[in-house]
Amino acid sequence: MSSEDLNSIKNETSKLKAPEKNWGNPIEFLMTCIGFSVGLGNVWRFPFLCFKNGGSAFVIAFAIMLFTIGLPLFFLEITIAQYSKFGPINVWKVVPIFRGLGIVSLLVATFISIYYNVLICWSVIYLISSFLPKLPWTDCNFEWNDEKCCVPSKTDVLNSTLQIGFCSKDTESPAKQYFNNYVLSLSDDIGNFTGVNWKLAVSLLACWLLVFLSLSKGVQSLGKVSYITAIFPYIMIIALIIRGVTLEGAMKGIKYYILNINTEKLKNLETWTDAASQVYFILGIAQGGLYTLGRYNNFNYNHQKTSIFIAILDGITGLLAGLAIFSVLGYMSTRTGIEVADLAVGGPGLSFIVYPEALSLMPFPWIWCIFFFLMMITIGFGSILSLTECVLDSITEALKTKINIHGKETLYRFGICMIFYIVAFPMATHSSLYIQNLIDSYLSGYPFVLFAFLEAFGLCWIYGIGNIKKDLKLMLGVEPNYYWIVCFAIVPVITFGIFIITIISNTEVTLNNYHYPGWAHAIGWIIVVIVLCPVPIFFAISIKNSVGKHGLPKNWKSLKLHFQPSEDWKPANECIEVFPMIKLNTENGKDNEAFYA
Repeated sequence: MSSEDLNSIKNETSKLKAPEKNWGNPIEFLMTCIGFSVGLGNVWRFPFLCFKNGGSAFVIAFAIMLFTIGLPLFFLEITIAQYSKFGPINVWKVVPIFRGLGIVSLLVATFISIYYNVLICWSVIYLISSFLPKLPWTDCNFEWNDEKCCVPSKTDVLNSTLQIGFCSKDTESPAKQYFNNYVLSLSDDIGNFTGVNWKLAVSLLACWLLVFLSLSKGVQSLGKVSYITAIFPYIMIIALIIRGVTLEGAMKGIKYYILNINTEKLKNLETWTDAASQVYFILGIAQGGLYTLGRYNNFNYNHQKTSIFIAILDGITGLLAGLAIFSVLGYMSTRTGIEVADLAVGGPGLSFIVYPEALSLMPFPWIWCIFFFLMMITIGFGSILSLTECVLDSITEALKTKINIHGKETLYRFGICMIFYIVAFPMATHSSLYIQNLIDSYLSGYPFVLFAFLEAFGLCWIYGIGNIKKDLKLMLGVEPNYYWIVCFAIVPVITFGIFIITIISNTEVTLNNYHYPGWAHAIGWIIVVIVLCPVPIFFAISIKNSVGKHGLPKNWKSLKLHFQPSEDWKPANECIEVFPMIKLNTENGKDNEAFYA
């Protein structure tokens, strides 16, 4: 074979070349997936949903959703990325008419990265405050407290004008005032920015710089950082559980959390939609991160075992986090006389108001506060690093095809992180909580459930179970068992049902008792439209390219092509296996034509 023929083959196969960077070892991939999937949603969202939806009844619904839709979709996302070595954008060459889903996942990852880091910067402020001689959320004598401040466990003079031994509904705890009046300096309306909150601005900048440093070398640096972000939170959770269950009244909280079994809740559709949305959120489905993580695996890596392990670990982590939180809430209820049902709140309030207040009642409270907020920060970074790497990796991949960025990739990554900081800057104003909650509420609704359905429909029914079986046989050496086959067959139906129920049960987005103005809801819907619009746009482009003058298909073959994998959708190992054999045969002076025959 001539050198010209070899160069021609190399040019063709270079299109399929696997990413130059790979995980240092399989453990790095496992740790990064754990850090990505185990996030803040496990800490505050799962325990509250469990309490809200009938205790163990919700665990049953969650487990069913986890193993019927969550695990199969998690497995499929890693499968197609590992098979093709494509990122979120190019991976949908598997079903070209759905290529808009790649852009959707990238936009979702971008929005989540922007607002997720704001939560981490709140935790940084709390961590710094935990080192002070006196925890600032334990008393009403600080400058940010007002006449509404009340400490329910004390009977002494709480301020200069009021002496009470209990707190009415019109009063506020020191922890609530510390969060709202000091950390956030929260205004009374989303439109009332009233300037920059410099505490948040500086903390947020520090967090984005840490993200950049952790991702400066891509998956190589991400894989090393993941050892900390994946392991350290479990050390903290176990420490908090051991301390929590030994406190007086701990069983009172645990009873409310998990021992309360309300089977009637299983008849409520809201329980199932809550379980499904929690599965989507904590496993990272529809967020693009799994495509990025999976593409850097070796072609024959057994990601089946990893997927099962992470899904089970994710569910257990939610249960453990709830056990740590509700045992301490039971102790707080015993000390203050406030019922656990009134203490259990969803969202940031549980982590930044109720739990710090509960920890402050424990012996050596500053130690436990330091542990808790270190856990919050490491859990948060574990998720945001993978999400941001998804965005950075996709942008870098796109830029490489247009301009030469060799040697400048670090600079590009720094620039993009700073752009994200600038975009997130409105959440460093006095409307921070309103904006963060608005984006989170609208983003975790329709985009997630619609993406999950289209992904399941596209991969399981259009690309087909047969092709998936062949791909897995090529990668793993064995075909998927009956569990996977049954799940692949039914997951499009279940995800479509979740999508329809979500539309029917749509409720107004609020923040506690605050109702957003109409223009704020309009912005929320604009975010939803921006995230989802690539799907119909690319669908329309595909159809347009297949129709003639009268709106009819030019031919059914041209239309059918958009539902079949692209020509360059091939296993990534082809380019890995061909070159060594060519080199060997060339060195031995053998005729390579026999090899290709």
